[in-house]
Amino acid sequence: MSRPLRSRAWSVLALLAGIASIWAGDAVWLRLACAAGVVIGIAHQLVLLALSIRIGMLGTFRVRLSAATMLCAAVACWYLAGSPRLPFLVVAGLLVVLAGLWWFPTTLKNADVVQLHARNLPGAPEEPVDPPRWPYGWAGAAICGFLVLGFVAGTLSLPAVVFPVLAVLAVAFLAVIGVQHARFIGYHQEVLDKLRAYRPVLTMPYNGHAGFHIGLWSPYLERTGQPFTVVTTDALAFQRVAETYTMPVIYAPGGDRRAIRAMLPNTIRAALYVYNGSNDEFLKVRRMSHVWLHHGDSDKQACFRRKSAAYDVLVVAGQAAIDRYTTHGVHIPSEKFKVLGRPQIESIETATAPISTVDNPVVLYAPTWYAADREDCHSSLPIGTAIISALLARNATVIFRPHPARRTLPEAAAAIAAIEELLRADAKATSRPHRWGAASDPTFAELANAADAMVADVSGVVTDFMQSLKPFAMVATGDKTETFRSRFPSSRSAYVIEWDLSTLDDALDAMLGDDPLSATRVERRQYYLGGYENGASARAFVRYLQSLIADPTSIEAVLAEPPVRAQTGHERLQPARQ
Repeated sequence: MSRPLRSRAWSVLALLAGIASIWAGDAVWLRLACAAGVVIGIAHQLVLLALSIRIGMLGTFRVRLSAATMLCAAVACWYLAGSPRLPFLVVAGLLVVLAGLWWFPTTLKNADVVQLHARNLPGAPEEPVDPPRWPYGWAGAAICGFLVLGFVAGTLSLPAVVFPVLAVLAVAFLAVIGVQHARFIGYHQEVLDKLRAYRPVLTMPYNGHAGFHIGLWSPYLERTGQPFTVVTTDALAFQRVAETYTMPVIYAPGGDRRAIRAMLPNTIRAALYVYNGSNDEFLKVRRMSHVWLHHGDSDKQACFRRKSAAYDVLVVAGQAAIDRYTTHGVHIPSEKFKVLGRPQIESIETATAPISTVDNPVVLYAPTWYAADREDCHSSLPIGTAIISALLARNATVIFRPHPARRTLPEAAAAIAAIEELLRADAKATSRPHRWGAASDPTFAELANAADAMVADVSGVVTDFMQSLKPFAMVATGDKTETFRSRFPSSRSAYVIEWDLSTLDDALDAMLGDDPLSATRVERRQYYLGGYENGASARAFVRYLQSLIADPTSIEAVLAEPPVRAQTGHERLQPARQ
């Protein structure tokens, strides 16, 4: 016999016992038998309540409506048997409690709605409703309490007026719980309804805390002209993305599978990932294509993690990204890769003159984020003042652009402050228009165009800067030059500054002087950026998104425009070096 049937059987027994108690009269044995029947029905519900509390499931405990109705009727009959005077009060109390019982589940018919919060979603409420003070299970507990107290009062033959008072108190408690839950459920249901009405076709799952990752790719999603969302199960990610951008951001506080599936409605054709953490639950939703974009292309470990193999497609900038996985023993089928260049470089201009012709060069210093774990830290911030001093000694104007993430770590904050103070003092002394702080907030493309050269670390800005064909130096945080170039192939077209600063002067002199690596950069740009020119990468990426939207099964759709390798400025200027 199934549990619902067993529960109903005990309730039927209690109801029959209650009815029989009215005619039991002075037959003690019959009254005891009737009492036992009612007690068994009530005890069964109390056991279920105790079990739900024990396993932490009080929030979902409920007394089935049919069982509650029969038990309340049984207790009312028992009360009539014990207090026969003024029976209409007992009947009135029974009607009151039955009305409450039938109203409560009708009001909370969507009590199991998933909890979703939204920002920037058209028509959706943005002010969240506080969770109910009492969980849903307290309604069942209130019914159990009414049954116990009603049975005890009837056994003690208390005046009939006590029964309707108990009924009113029970229904009042149900009403309080019902109103709180109705508002809470209504809010989440409205968010879910508005999300479905919005009909997004693309989404960006994101549980990172940097926030700016989204802005690297969202402009190209906007160019499709189709609705898209950012979805997250992380509270801080929800807050930062919603405050920074205007696209709808959906947050599932629980992060369970049901909530994740709810915030990925059936209209979505592809999920685009820019952060390789906490994506496992999203990847389990198999009715869409899962595309790995990453937020930058570099030789860091983040760009060749084994977990990347879990995605359906890996959109990469060039052949270098594919080889990077193979080199590090991460085997991913070749058909999963889609070489589309870097859309973000569409505004970066190619140099038209060698740097040796520039009298007072502008140098962009763009160190990467500072990691607390030294083994994962590629930041040159600790020696940043020495690098800046050497640039100033060469009459360079400096643009200082620290990584947007991890600026608040004490070591990073102190290094940034020291560099900014150095630039402030030199600007005052020489009137050179150095830029730092708020002055360096423009996009990386704008800064790359304003600079004649760059000093950076192992990071994605190196790959993007390759588009300009301008010279750049990279800081080796622990290796000698040859070892560094072997470990991080992007540095093979860079002038390497070793951590002990022994190569600092030679690297800067070569970068700002004869620039002997200019020809190498042409080849490395092709290798790292796929050969796309003049915004072709951005157009190809948008068309790829449109192919996913049009045909979700065609994740390997062939783009109409192949990579184009245009003649570069340096190729025109320096044909003898090719």
